[in-house]
Amino acid sequence: MSHSNHKHEHDYLLKDEQIRKNEKRTLFVVVLTFLTMFLEIVAGHLTSSMALLADGWHMASHAGALFISFLAYRLGRSKSFNNKFSFGAGKMVPLGGYSSAILLGVIAVLMGYHSVMRLFEPLEIAYREAIIIASIGLLVNIASAFILSVGGHHHHHDEEGHHGHDHDHSKKHVHDHNLRSAYIHVIADALTSVFAIVALIFGSLYGAAWLDPVMGIVGSIIILKWAYNLCRDTVWELLDGHPSSIDRDKIREHVEEKGVEVSDLHVWRVAPKAYACELVVTSSEQRGTEVFRELLVRRFGFEHVVVEERICKHVG
Repeated sequence: MSHSNHKHEHDYLLKDEQIRKNEKRTLFVVVLTFLTMFLEIVAGHLTSSMALLADGWHMASHAGALFISFLAYRLGRSKSFNNKFSFGAGKMVPLGGYSSAILLGVIAVLMGYHSVMRLFEPLEIAYREAIIIASIGLLVNIASAFILSVGGHHHHHDEEGHHGHDHDHSKKHVHDHNLRSAYIHVIADALTSVFAIVALIFGSLYGAAWLDPVMGIVGSIIILKWAYNLCRDTVWELLDGHPSSIDRDKIREHVEEKGVEVSDLHVWRVAPKAYACELVVTSSEQRGTEVFRELLVRRFGFEHVVVEERICKHVG
């Protein structure tokens, strides 16, 4: 008798259509950012423009961060890579987001450092050229943000919602930290472009050269805060923190309605749309683990469930 139909697969990312779309969007943005970077560096060399060269290498840092996000998708959606992990490669999504958050934080710190240095050692600014370059960068980032946001969900309340019969909420709102990190990178770059354009315009009109580094400091503080929030959320998921989008008290309540006692309960996220649950129940008589497994899957939408039943005559 064959039991192959009972085999449980953990290829959650491979079955996730939204993740596949997010991967394609990220690749498109990587190519767009890389092409812009390449053109700016080539143009900088041809015109001997340090401003173009500087912006081109700045774009290179973002292209690298975005490529990390794309690589996380490729590895996470690899069948052979999934087979190497106990619960599949779903953790590649928050890992990609975490890696990008660290890189974004480094960029913010360097940006703040150089801005402070520029306050004490001001340089002559080619305002017209700098405004044009910043405007091009802003347009590229607006286009990138639009590409990443189409069909994506950038919910900051990842661990703030409620679950219950509400497991449909998790199915509709994909908690993709990897896409969120890519989105934050392009938004952060767009923000610095806006600040730069404002500072450059006022600087050229009123001779306020100090505005440029001040805007750089303000932008670095905002971006550092974004990087911290992303890092905090991804670390929580990587360390299997309990997702508060699932009400564990409600799980206990529904399970104990069967006349058993919940001795131990673990809930964690194994992929953007997949949750796992390990449950230990103590009962006075054998009910069968399948009863509880069926309840957890049907009522709460868990993808991976392990149930252990212990018998104790004093329960009930």
